[in-house]
Amino acid sequence: MASHGSERHDPPTHPSDDGGSEARLPDHVYRRRRLVALAVLVLLALFLVGGVTMGIRAVTSSGSGDEDPAPAPASAASTQVTANPDQKFADFTPRPSPSGSGSAAPSSSPSTSSTPQACGTNLTVTASTDKETYATKEEPVLVMTLENTGDNQCTVNAGSKQMAFVVTSGSDTVFDSRHCAAPGEDKTVTLDAGQKETSRLTWNRVRTAEGCPAGQAEALAGYYNLTASLGEDSSPQVAFVLQ
Repeated sequence: MASHGSERHDPPTHPSDDGGSEARLPDHVYRRRRLVALAVLVLLALFLVGGVTMGIRAVTSSGSGDEDPAPAPASAASTQVTANPDQKFADFTPRPSPSGSGSAAPSSSPSTSSTPQACGTNLTVTASTDKETYATKEEPVLVMTLENTGDNQCTVNAGSKQMAFVVTSGSDTVFDSRHCAAPGEDKTVTLDAGQKETSRLTWNRVRTAEGCPAGQAEALAGYYNLTASLGEDSSPQVAFVLQ
C-alpha cells in the first residue's frame, strides 16, 4: 500500500479569480470606452472649428475697419461755409500757376470804371422819314439815327447843338433846322456796341433862310432830299415826296 506523501498532485485547470479578470473584460466595456473616446474627439474637433471661425471673423472685422473709417466730424470752417452760401468760396485756394510759383494769375478782365472812348469812325449817321409820300398839308417827320458799329462802348456828343436836318430840291436849300433853331446844347451819349439812338423833327413845310426871316413861303409839291448830320458826320441823302 503506497504512502500518501508520495502522491503527485496536478495544478488546477481553472485560473484563479485575479488572473482571469485582468486578462479579458467583457465586450460591452470596450464598446463604452470607444464611445467615450469618439465623443472626446468630436468635442476637440468642434472646439478647433470654433476657434478658427472666431479668428477669421476678427481678421475680417479689423480689415473692414481700415477700409471704411468713420467720417471725421466737420470742422468749424466747413460748417460756416454750409450755413452761409454767400461765403462758399471763402476757403478756396487758387491752383498754382503753370510756372510752379504757387501764386494765382492776376485777373485780365477790363475795369468797369474805365471811360469809353469816342465813337469816331465807328459812328454811323442815317437819315429817314416816317413816310415816303405826304399828302397836301401833311407835315413830314424827319428822322436821324445814330449807330455804334464798333465792338465796344463809345461816346458821342449828340446834343441839339450838333444836329442838323437839311431838305433840298436840286441845288436849292428849302429847309435847314439851324436857320431858326434856338441856341443848342451839348450832350454826351454812351452807345453800346450795335446800339442805335434816334432823333425826330417835324417840319411844317415852310421854307427857311439864313437869319430866319419871317414870311417865308410853303414848299411846293414835288420831290425832296433829306440829309441828317451830327457835327462833321453826315448821312447819305434820302428822298421823299410832298403832294
